[in-house]
Amino acid sequence: MRIEPIAQNKLLILYLLNSINIQLSELQILRIVTEKGWLNYFDMKESLFELTTSNLVEQRETPNGTFYVISELGQNTLLYLKKELRNSWRVAIDDYCETNRADLRLETELFADYIKIDDNEYKVMLKVLENQIPVFELTLVTYSKSSAQAFIEKWKAAAPTIYKNTFFTLSE
Repeated sequence: MRIEPIAQNKLLILYLLNSINIQLSELQILRIVTEKGWLNYFDMKESLFELTTSNLVEQRETPNGTFYVISELGQNTLLYLKKELRNSWRVAIDDYCETNRADLRLETELFADYIKIDDNEYKVMLKVLENQIPVFELTLVTYSKSSAQAFIEKWKAAAPTIYKNTFFTLSE
């Protein structure tokens, strides 16, 4: 059976979501498929929209944004049509997922933002999420926008260590 290019694009996204086995944001999906040269922006958007409207992919609203996961119907469809996706894509997707799964999960499990409270006073909110539920929250007040932004930039690298150290210190 030979399938149309739009169907190949949809299979690629289904295969990616199945292989990565974590929820991904639209931006993460876009970054993956365009960096690898598998799809362009418009093909990805069209395919993701059609997959969502046909219930092959679930769209989940979370405090950290909108995320996508393959549905049970999508998994069954993929099981039946997986061989129609180019083998080179399947291998490349599996390799990419194996190499990048931890980093992608970390991107979705960390939240950082700030709001202006007063002149030169900013509230920085940092969170570690597990299944989109906050398991660790840290709120700081800083006195410049640049330091608020610096906290946010450092959060991704520092969050696992801060969380682990706090947990062990408090549980002793």
